[in-house]
Amino acid sequence: MLTKDVRAIDYPAREVVLRADFDLLDDDSCTWVSVRFMKDPSPPDAGDVVYLMDGQGRGCVGVVERVEGHYACVRPDWSTFTGGPMPSGARLGS
Repeated sequence: MLTKDVRAIDYPAREVVLRADFDLLDDDSCTWVSVRFMKDPSPPDAGDVVYLMDGQGRGCVGVVERVEGHYACVRPDWSTFTGGPMPSGARLGS
């Protein structure tokens, strides 16, 4: 569940959908996604809200924890997950 103060999303500038593999979560239950080829809109920054979607069409909202080079570490909000069964590594309340 999102627990931070979430800024309003400026959709024309920040409507961001990132491709994620929900079965590959790190020890902090985050997913690392490539932002290498994002030009317009610009890649997200720490604190930005994004939408994560996998190859099966499942998805959820997430918050960017940090960006390292061409990769963003995103913490999924599992309470917003839709499109199929929850991933095996998903922990509600994370």
